[in-house]
Amino acid sequence: MNLFKQCLCCCFVLTCLTSAFAEEPIRVSDVHRQLAERHLEAGHPFWAVRSYRLALESGSDDPNIHRNLSQVLYDLGFVDQAIEELQLAIDKAPEEDFLHMEMGVFYLAAGRLPLAHQEFTRVLELNPGFSYGYYYLGEVLFRLGEYNLSSMALVIAEKLGLPGFDLERKLTDLGWVLPEKPWHCEPHIYHLRRITLPTLTQARQVMQRLEDGELFEELAREFSTGSEAQSGGYVGGISLTSMPENFSRELAGRPCYSPAILLESSDGYHIVQRIAPFNGDGWQKNAEKQKSQRRAQMDRHATQDQQQPKRYVLLSGVFRNHDYADQRVARLLKLGMKSYLQTRGSAEHRRYEVIVGQFDDYAEAELAGKTIKKSGLEYYIRKNQAE
Repeated sequence: MNLFKQCLCCCFVLTCLTSAFAEEPIRVSDVHRQLAERHLEAGHPFWAVRSYRLALESGSDDPNIHRNLSQVLYDLGFVDQAIEELQLAIDKAPEEDFLHMEMGVFYLAAGRLPLAHQEFTRVLELNPGFSYGYYYLGEVLFRLGEYNLSSMALVIAEKLGLPGFDLERKLTDLGWVLPEKPWHCEPHIYHLRRITLPTLTQARQVMQRLEDGELFEELAREFSTGSEAQSGGYVGGISLTSMPENFSRELAGRPCYSPAILLESSDGYHIVQRIAPFNGDGWQKNAEKQKSQRRAQMDRHATQDQQQPKRYVLLSGVFRNHDYADQRVARLLKLGMKSYLQTRGSAEHRRYEVIVGQFDDYAEAELAGKTIKKSGLEYYIRKNQAE
C-alpha cells in the first residue's frame, strides 16, 4: 500500500469513528486498532503489525491488542516476538485460559517444551474441560519422554470428545496400553460443564450434535446463553447442596465423563456433564509408583538370571535413550517375559540392552524370540559372555 492509499485509509477510519462516537472523544488508539483490522482484511499483515504497535503506543491497555498482535507475528514466523507480545496480554489477564493455551502453542512451536508444559498445565488448572489443553499437554509430555503421563492426558482428551489418533498411534507403537481411568472424582464436589439454552427444541438439537461427535466446548461457545459460554461451558466445582433439587437428584453419584444429560430449570434448559478436576500432582505420583514397581520387577528378574547364568542371552534391542528401553521392557513384561535392562558403556557411549531372558538351550531362546516377534518386536540371540 503506497503512502497516498495509507492516508486515505486513515481518513476513512477516522470518519467512521467520528460518526460512531459523535458524543464521545475519539481515542487515537481506537483509530490505529481499526486500521490494523482493515490491513488484515486487505491482506497486509506487516501494516497491521505497525498499526497495532501504534495503538499500544497511543495509550491502549487492552490485552486483546497484544493478543491480536501476537497472532499476526506468529503467522509471519516471528515466534519469539509473538511470545513476548502474548506475555503482555497474559500479564493483564492472567486468569484467561485461552491466552495460556495460545502461549503453550507458541512455546511448542519454538521447541521450548518445559515452558509449553507449564502453560498447558495452567490451562487445565483454570479449565479442566478444555479438551485441546489435554491433547497438547499429551503431545508435550510425549516429546519429553513422559509416555505414561502423555497417555493419561490423551485418555482424558478423548473422554472430553477430542480424538487423538496420531498421539495414540505413537504411544501404542512404543507398547503403551492406555490407562482406563487416569482421573480422580472428588466425592462431594461436582465439577460441571454446561450449555444453557432457552427452548427445548434448541436443547435437543444441541444434544444431537453432541451425540454426532461435536465438541461440547465449541457448542457451548456457539449456543450457550449462560455466563459459562466463554469458558466452553465449564462452571467449576459445585456441591450437591448448592444445586437446584432436580439437578442434585439427577447428578448424585453420576460418574465423571459419563454422557451429558438434559435438565430443566426456571430459566431454560441445561445440558450438563460431570468432569474431573485436573490432577497433575496425582498423575506424577501414579507415574512414579508405576516406574518404581516396574523397576523392582526388572531388578528381581535380573538378580534371578545373574544367580543362574545360562548359555544364551535373548535380547530385544539396544537403545541410547533409557526411556525408550524402559518402554520396551514394560511391553515385554506384559507379554510375560522376564525382561530387564543391562547397561553397557558410559557417558556418550552408554547403551541400554533390553534382555528378554537367558536360556541353556539355543532352541528355547529362539522359540521365545519368535514369540515376541509375533507381537512386532525384533530379537537376536548371543552367547553369554560369562562363558
